Amino acid sequence: MTAKPIVQPITTINTIETSSVCDNFCQYCPAKDQHKHRKVGFMDLDIFAAALQWVQLYADRGTQRELNLFGVGEPMLNPNIVEMVRLARIALPDHLPVHLNTNGNIFTEELAWKLKDAGITEIDVTGHNPHATAKTIRILKKVGIPGRVSFDPVLQPNNWAGQVDWFEPEYSYPCPWLHRGQVMVMSDGSVTRCCIDAFAKGILSHVLYNLDLIDETPFELCESCHQTVPQASRE
Repeated sequence: MTAKPIVQPITTINTIETSSVCDNFCQYCPAKDQHKHRKVGFMDLDIFAAALQWVQLYADRGTQRELNLFGVGEPMLNPNIVEMVRLARIALPDHLPVHLNTNGNIFTEELAWKLKDAGITEIDVTGHNPHATAKTIRILKKVGIPGRVSFDPVLQPNNWAGQVDWFEPEYSYPCPWLHRGQVMVMSDGSVTRCCIDAFAKGILSHVLYNLDLIDETPFELCESCHQTVPQASRE
């Protein structure tokens, strides 16, 4: 008897990639190379609205847990990010969080107040640049938006399943994407298996199609990822 990789229907849009471009060029991040593998840019409001329809459906079913409005890029670069937060907050029940992260490069107090008024729940800061990180932490404290600061490339490094030349991870845990049936909507509306998939190798469908007909399954990056593939019961 052998264990089989788990296969799950899509049950939640965990992440909507509002931007797949970034104003950093970090050695440890695949964002700088995404344009070699897929079309990059800002998600437009029509695609965003289509993605939110699925979010609302999964929320009605009770399987939507949260919504992250970032992917492999800097979401604050999208000129519609405040409106996207507002629309996401309307689409989700109040108890489900709407989450952003930022490198802080262009973050301002004015933008923070707009995002708070739009209904953002939390903004995390990725610590790539000391000045931008310190500035953004202070803005978030002043405005009263909670969040965390991540120094993962130093403290918990990984090589994005072999997509970047960086340190091998020294940790692993069960993949929540496969286990929960959660997916990411990329900036062009393509639906991929997880947030690790910077180069669009695991595309399942598109938000304009019927996601209820699609199952989430392991793909090539699962073999080299620090997250382990959940196994179905043995037969």
